[in-house]
Amino acid sequence: MIRQGLSRLFHYLNLASDILVVCAAFLGAYYLRFSGWPIPLKYDVPALILYLQAMPIVIGVALICFHYAGLFIQRRGISGVDEFPRIFKALTVAFIIVIGLSFFYRRVTYSRIVLFYAWGFSIVLTVLARSLLRRIQVRLRRRGVGISRLALVGTTDTAYFIADQVRRFPGLGYRLIGFVTDSENSGLKDQSPGTGRGGRVLGSLDNLNEIIRQERIDEVVFALPAAAHARTAEALLTVQSADVEFKIVSDLFGIITNPMTMEEIYGIPVFALQEVPLSKPLSRVLKRGLDLVCVIPAIILLSPLFLVLGLAVKLSSPGPAFFRQERVGRGNKAFTIFKFRSMRQDAENSTGPVWARKGDVRRTRIGGFLRKTSLDELPQLFNVLKGEMSLVGPRPERPHFVKQFEDTIPRYLDRHQVKAGITGWAQIHGLRGNTPIEERTKYDLWYVENWSLALDIKLIIQTVLDVFHHKEAY
Repeated sequence: MIRQGLSRLFHYLNLASDILVVCAAFLGAYYLRFSGWPIPLKYDVPALILYLQAMPIVIGVALICFHYAGLFIQRRGISGVDEFPRIFKALTVAFIIVIGLSFFYRRVTYSRIVLFYAWGFSIVLTVLARSLLRRIQVRLRRRGVGISRLALVGTTDTAYFIADQVRRFPGLGYRLIGFVTDSENSGLKDQSPGTGRGGRVLGSLDNLNEIIRQERIDEVVFALPAAAHARTAEALLTVQSADVEFKIVSDLFGIITNPMTMEEIYGIPVFALQEVPLSKPLSRVLKRGLDLVCVIPAIILLSPLFLVLGLAVKLSSPGPAFFRQERVGRGNKAFTIFKFRSMRQDAENSTGPVWARKGDVRRTRIGGFLRKTSLDELPQLFNVLKGEMSLVGPRPERPHFVKQFEDTIPRYLDRHQVKAGITGWAQIHGLRGNTPIEERTKYDLWYVENWSLALDIKLIIQTVLDVFHHKEAY
């Protein structure tokens, strides 16, 4: 009840804030325009009441556009960066409609400049207000207020991956109660409730109703293999709880991740896979253009920091300031990556190629700080400038590891369809450093098959905002 009440509360708070924001933006636009700054007035100031009379129509149109943009649907794990495109589109359409309506209302001529100001103010204020409410909700969830009790059906890798994400991000608002096994497919038919891989085993799918009741489950996620789809359908048909939310995770996660279009063959829905976006020349040109627009100013602005960090590396241990290493990029072509040196020169003389690990004794005095903040990656801006890398993409691996992974991880080499990146979809989700390469590969494949310019911009912004919050950087 607390969970549902809190969810409804934030739904109404979002609605109220959206209304107040449009009102504030409209009034702010009126006073800014008719103050005579920055655009001088040529006519008398119209009465405020004329604009107040139009405000309900503006609010109504905006709320309708918000509804159709899905902005009143509460989504877990999104940020202001994620929501910005929806807000921008919704308010842009809303104010285009309002401008169109103003042409048909001849009794009053409303200032187009006021509407333009109101559009800009509304976007900024809506993003800020919704971000504030989201932060409050996330903090409450982290303290255990309004969380959902979650049960995962299945003992697949996908189920364990979801469990890891739930534990890693408490702000999502889930408490993992345990796993429900499929007695026909899990291989755990004879296992009694207890502790299994990844967490507590609650019982089998045959007893789902009883488990939901006893454990007070709020949400059930089915993550069964493709062979068990009949069992999923059977369980959904026999479950007896109207208050529980059910979700299904496709078993194709990590295998097929690109967008699909729905077609019909004599009334039968058929899903067609789309081609990789960056296979199109125009997409590659746009991505390269974004890289250059961002990287050239960044190199100029950060040049003093380059000097300071280079000097700090030189003084902290013998050896060069920069570290060069061979990596594999687009088309499986090798290139030399640049980094600030964070380890001793002889770090791999006795071990050969190995990954960094927590508490790595090979780090220099400043190396731990550089790796924790990702400042050691800054010289890769020159790799981007040369066209060997992109700002966003799968992290490049060394040839030694690529040879290992291509034989053991399905579709690993597909991540080399695009340029390697300084940051990426996997890194934004906390999968960096000594984290499972299988999980990182799934995220890399999703990025490759779902690329868009807006996604790159989002990841660049999130990387800048999260630069000091990496927990897996060793």
